[in-house]
Amino acid sequence: MEYLAALARARDAFSRAEPSQERIGKGHLAIGEHGVYAAQQQLELVARRPIIDLAGQATLTVLDFHDVVVAGQNADSVEYLQAWRAAREARHALIQEMRTALRRS
Repeated sequence: MEYLAALARARDAFSRAEPSQERIGKGHLAIGEHGVYAAQQQLELVARRPIIDLAGQATLTVLDFHDVVVAGQNADSVEYLQAWRAAREARHALIQEMRTALRRS
């Protein structure tokens, strides 16, 4: 849960980021400030490989979303919408796998 919350905080903060060519490719710094990496490392200690892999994919999609926003794409652009959808879909896939793992427990 902590990982999902941190990822959501980062994604929401990125959606409000101002364009900045200097920040393109530096989302890893910003995502770390929102506690995503720390929460992901905790998840890696307790989760099975499919969850860890999906969490990694979810993190990457939020990083891609960051780059789209700071590159200056607005919320109506195709690039923004694709990146937002990819982040949402990756999060959904992760949640589904987490629910499956909880049912098995």
